[in-house]
Amino acid sequence: MAVSGTILDHVQASLQGLQAGEASKRIKELADHYGVSKGTVNRWAATRGIRFRKMRATKGQSKAPKEVLVEASALLLTSRRTSNEIPLPACDAKMILEDSGVSTGGVSTGWFLSRMRQEQVSARDLLRPSPHQILLSDHPNHVWQFDVTNCLQYFLDTAKGLGERDTEMTLYKNKLVKTAKTIKKELLRYAVVDHCSGAFFFKYFYASGERAADGSQFLFEAMRPKDEMIKRTWNGSSGTKLGKYRFHGVPFILIADRGSIMTAKANQALFEALRIDLKLHMPGNPRAKGAIEGLMHYINRFEGRLKFQRPADLDELNRWALDWCIYMNAVPKMRDVAPRSVLWSYITAEQLRLCPDIELYRLLIKEPTITRTANGARIISVDNRQYQIEDPQAAGQTVSVVRHPYEYPNIEVHFNGYVWLCKPIPKDEYGRLTSGVRFGEYKSIKQTPTQQAKTEMEKKAESWGLKWKGTGDKRRADAPPVGHESPLKVFGHQADKVGNVEFIEKKGTPLEVKPADLPVNDQLRVDAATVSRGIAARRISFVEFLKQLRAEIGIITPDLNRELRERYESGIDIKEAETVIRAIQEGTWMADESHRIEATG
Repeated sequence: MAVSGTILDHVQASLQGLQAGEASKRIKELADHYGVSKGTVNRWAATRGIRFRKMRATKGQSKAPKEVLVEASALLLTSRRTSNEIPLPACDAKMILEDSGVSTGGVSTGWFLSRMRQEQVSARDLLRPSPHQILLSDHPNHVWQFDVTNCLQYFLDTAKGLGERDTEMTLYKNKLVKTAKTIKKELLRYAVVDHCSGAFFFKYFYASGERAADGSQFLFEAMRPKDEMIKRTWNGSSGTKLGKYRFHGVPFILIADRGSIMTAKANQALFEALRIDLKLHMPGNPRAKGAIEGLMHYINRFEGRLKFQRPADLDELNRWALDWCIYMNAVPKMRDVAPRSVLWSYITAEQLRLCPDIELYRLLIKEPTITRTANGARIISVDNRQYQIEDPQAAGQTVSVVRHPYEYPNIEVHFNGYVWLCKPIPKDEYGRLTSGVRFGEYKSIKQTPTQQAKTEMEKKAESWGLKWKGTGDKRRADAPPVGHESPLKVFGHQADKVGNVEFIEKKGTPLEVKPADLPVNDQLRVDAATVSRGIAARRISFVEFLKQLRAEIGIITPDLNRELRERYESGIDIKEAETVIRAIQEGTWMADESHRIEATG
């Protein structure tokens, strides 16, 4: 019961500053005066901060500690179903703990459940959604959210148009699951919404499931100016609808779930080409894209009208949907500020990235590039289909293949700086490729630039004295006969390219050679002293001579090197080498012929 401020002021003035004993008498007088109980007067005083009842020393303490309450809550959380229901009651959780030897403090079940609510670990607390942040987008087209919803209860019949599969399936969940398993095609609702302005667009597809091609087609229509779609939909009779639906352009960020549309490699190439930052969230988290989830409930207002009028086909359904989009984006206010099309029109030229035309758009949708090696007939195999490349140079070469979903099974073949659009080669009733030529009508393939160059190469080689044998790819060159004077300088001049170069000789370490074991057969034993080395061991090469000279005198001047090379380039006797080195050390050796020192012995 509400009490006036005058009464509260009177109670406060009467009890202010009194001790507990004095206040008891005064509280009784106030209760009699106002015709209420003493407890009511105490509550009035408490609202003004006046309390006389002594607080219990055990306040805040309970025989049911929080640790036990958490254990009971863990039992509840474990029993939660996928439908977000907890079938295990808290009283049963308390019983399970007591049966398992866990002390619950000996409190009553009611108090135990009350304590769980106090600690916010009851079943209702566990099912409460976690707190979340409010996300803000910077401007229109900064963030779009995309989603697909399957309308299981609807079907499209060529004779009856759109209808409901079974009214009972909306009443019984088991019936819904059973019916969903038998559905081969379903009505899918594709929708996208701008997070900043709330502008949206949606369209229906009738297919066996989410398809990457439908997703890319829908995004193209969402990103293109809507006047184009309005003209195409109403075939020129849309004058009253033009200019009333403003929502198009390429978004900077696209938020969607991890479905087959967004994970398709072809669509990922499209997003990369359009520089769309794709943000995928895990399933079961609808709040990750709350704007589109809220829009889906908003679109239910449109589908609620389908009870009163049935569309004849999918085109008529989408025509009604587009008409409803025009109205909902242009008339109702978003956040009580302005219509969605008006808010979206706040976008600037830098923020509005235009979507390319359909021809270029479809080329951006492509599978990852693969490579294939063409055989001698310039045929490659892709997805169990055979293709022939028109470029004759492709034989035996590796080519790059790009598959576009809108052109498949035709493929793009990139080779030698050219792009060839190849069609699959059909087969006849014998399983043979039909790209061949009949016997008797065979014509050689046009020579490649390489083959044409080979003819010129053979003529050039013949001018060098070579002859050619064989035909076709087995044609080989034969070397000229012995004594033929070739205009080419091939051998005998390589050492002259070295020039006046001298390499440093590294001093080595003597190797201790272990004597070999004597052979078992005495007839094979040979005395090393009896083996004659012959005269070959008495001469050394000029290089070896320079090594010995450098070891004795150090650096050899270029002039001395040249004089010694002229004299001993073909080698020098060991004795003469020792004499020359000694003479050079003493400074008595002269290069002229009259002072040449002859070796002795």
